[in-house]
Amino acid sequence: MRKFDKNAVFNICLKILLFSFVFLFIYILLWSVFNIPVAVSSVISAGAGILSVLIFSFLLRYTKYYYSYYSFVSAFLFKDNEGEVYCPCCDKHFRQFRDNRYYDDKKRFNPAMFSKARQDVICDFCRSAPRHRIIASWAGQNIGLLRSSRVLLFAPELSIMLWFKRHGIKVTTADLFDRRTDLRLDLTDIALPDGSEDVVFCNHVLEHVPDYSLALSELHRIIRKGGILIISFPIDPGADDVREDTKASVEERIRLFGQHDHFRVFGMNSRKILEDAGFEVDTVNVADLPADILPVTGPADYDTDTVFCCVRK
Repeated sequence: MRKFDKNAVFNICLKILLFSFVFLFIYILLWSVFNIPVAVSSVISAGAGILSVLIFSFLLRYTKYYYSYYSFVSAFLFKDNEGEVYCPCCDKHFRQFRDNRYYDDKKRFNPAMFSKARQDVICDFCRSAPRHRIIASWAGQNIGLLRSSRVLLFAPELSIMLWFKRHGIKVTTADLFDRRTDLRLDLTDIALPDGSEDVVFCNHVLEHVPDYSLALSELHRIIRKGGILIISFPIDPGADDVREDTKASVEERIRLFGQHDHFRVFGMNSRKILEDAGFEVDTVNVADLPADILPVTGPADYDTDTVFCCVRK
């Protein structure tokens, strides 16, 4: 079993408190002020309490309030603890990063592909993995650039969004399915003008799209000349080239690529793929990163946690 999710437990407790507060408030108002019978007041109050919990759940699941909510929770309710490891995404120290036990989730992951890499690499609050902390560290070294740029973030994740919110950097979010984003965009057919973006983040998205070459072409098109693409995707250190099967069943994807929603895993020639797409390619040098965000490997065997910094030619 995976370790319990502290955020989920906190949300459950908050929902119980919200229901209790609304119930008691409405009940007292109906019974003592309007003299409505106890039974009727109880039913109406319970309905109001349930409705308040449903509205709260909707806001978290389907709107951008999700990121604002966790930004508030992170800043005011979850205090920073002293420890040897540090997450630059949520700005918290811990005694150690946690094992998220992906190898126990056989419905979504292939346990065999989590057997060699370190597993104690997940932030206990924002769930950042090594690649998120690498990206946050790069962003921290380039705050001036990001504040003066038009920034587009595909498939936003809580950890990265917490970093942007904490530093007051405006970012436009995009995804094809996530209702919490600013834009609904298909990475293989991006409905944005040519050269309209200064900096684009695309963190572990290419392995999910049916045609990664078309996606890279679209990313190249929308980034201005000299603009930057920060991109990462699973790279198997034991493979030279891309291995993919876009028609594979869910079970086959898990067996072949380690995860239920992956169409492929990339190989060690990934730099050339990006260069052929029209970018000058460099990698974020993990040797330059602060020691307290380490490790920057794991948890999957099929991923080197390489983050590419690409400049559009």
